[in-house]
Amino acid sequence: MNPRSPRGRLRAALLRVGEGVHVPEADLRGAVKTALCELAEEMLGKRSCVGLVTVGSEEDSRGRSVGLRLADYDVGLPDLLWYAGESDLPPQVWESCPTLVQDEWEAAVLVSKLVVRVLESEPARVPDDAARHPERLPRPARAVAGESFCRALAAIAECSELHQDELAAQLRTALLDFASETPDNLEAAQHVAVSHAGEPEYAARMCLSRSGYSLAQVLLSVDGSPVPDAVLDAFPDLNQDEWNALIQATGLTLLAFEAEPTRPPAG
Repeated sequence: MNPRSPRGRLRAALLRVGEGVHVPEADLRGAVKTALCELAEEMLGKRSCVGLVTVGSEEDSRGRSVGLRLADYDVGLPDLLWYAGESDLPPQVWESCPTLVQDEWEAAVLVSKLVVRVLESEPARVPDDAARHPERLPRPARAVAGESFCRALAAIAECSELHQDELAAQLRTALLDFASETPDNLEAAQHVAVSHAGEPEYAARMCLSRSGYSLAQVLLSVDGSPVPDAVLDAFPDLNQDEWNALIQATGLTLLAFEAEPTRPPAG
């Protein structure tokens, strides 16, 4: 993948969030937002709502972590995707993915949630002097399982020499090591494959093993659909633009981990 392309720049910016190096959060936020908006302009044009997405922090019992969030609603994208996966397959998806079924929809959303989650920084305790030195807030490197998952994602985008079946096996193993082998995760992993788009483009991408649709295509096809009831039940004040921003930012994140389209190899 060309590191200077919009996809390459977004991928690089997202991977930096969980690297654990001492980069001020404001710098990470700026890099991710710039790259995300650049790719959105190329892929979505004027309908883009990704300006509503930012890199922000959340604190829970494990400590403070940094990742993709809605700026005004202040909720993490993975939390929203969790509830989106409980919804029925949106009718709008059938226009671009007519053979997609409910199980694949749920798997696509679950895997998308895990991809967005693994890009977050590891949780860490905030020191007492954090208010005086916010630039020093801890941001430890990803755990081993998270780093392996990120490498498996990057291998798809970087035109690895591995065969697509090997890439898929590597991805499934890394996903389950990161997310644990719950029944839902095991089922979702079985739906995930890596394939190449047909002519005139030849690009490795995460896809669904039965229907063959890329995960990015599935997520982006939801753009503009009404906010699902399951999401509104959990986040009653979420508006349509914020829902669109969630879907667009997630779809573009997945797209950033696809290889650049090229001509297929001869023969």
